[in-house]
Amino acid sequence: MGSTPTLEVPGYQVVQFLGSGARSTIWQIRDRQTGRLFALKRVVKRQRSDARFLEQATNEYRFASELDHPNVRHIYRLRKVNRWLSLREIHLVMELCDGLTVQENRPESVYEAVRIFTLVAQALAYINGRNIVHADMKPNNILVAPDGQVKIIDFGQSCRVGTIKERIQGTPDFIAPEQVRRLPLDGRTDVFNFGAALYWTLTGRPIPTVLPKTAGVTFKSDLAITPPEQHNSDVPAPLSKLTIDCIDLNPARRPQTMSEVAGRLGLIAHTIKRKDPVSDQDVS
Repeated sequence: MGSTPTLEVPGYQVVQFLGSGARSTIWQIRDRQTGRLFALKRVVKRQRSDARFLEQATNEYRFASELDHPNVRHIYRLRKVNRWLSLREIHLVMELCDGLTVQENRPESVYEAVRIFTLVAQALAYINGRNIVHADMKPNNILVAPDGQVKIIDFGQSCRVGTIKERIQGTPDFIAPEQVRRLPLDGRTDVFNFGAALYWTLTGRPIPTVLPKTAGVTFKSDLAITPPEQHNSDVPAPLSKLTIDCIDLNPARRPQTMSEVAGRLGLIAHTIKRKDPVSDQDVS
């Protein structure tokens, strides 16, 4: 964290290194004119196969820059760095968000999980309403600040409703069947990814998905999934049922919109709060 910055960005002062991911690093930067702090994602092409990481960064900017919602991380600017007539880096100037992902810091209570996921569901309903599918909803893409603020991040795999991807994209533990089978994606894909993320958050266990993790294993046509309430006795039956409904293999049998999911979560939160007045945080 205290290492000397090795990055220069015109118009910004590089403050500190924050973290790293696949072919990317995150930095805190300051606008030299306004003094405002931002996060900068730097994606570097080191070999030919890294081109897809540049494509994902460009894709992330394309979709996230269209969105303006309090629970979606804002992306303000894309900067391309060329060397020898070739694109070598992408810089994304983003909203600086404190906190940890749900993957890094699972909520301690079911009520807190419901609060977080209600906000995520509302944000996804907004995203889907703009003809966009996030397509990679998972605990690692939900950021929770120390004050409880929630942000959806990482739109690298996002697409328009109805898109058929050229290749399988998604995270194995959370991927929907239609992503594996390269069928058109829509808001119900986000419903499945969301349900898989909620299942992991409530139980600490991933669901089995139709994407094989081992070479030679064929796609599964059905999944035997234990309801969350059987892994965690604190999970009320309606929440367990909603989670299972979201991860139905058939999109037609899932909740059809994230708005429906958010509504059901709101009722569940109200019931939990009524039974346990200590759970007094607002989920709306």
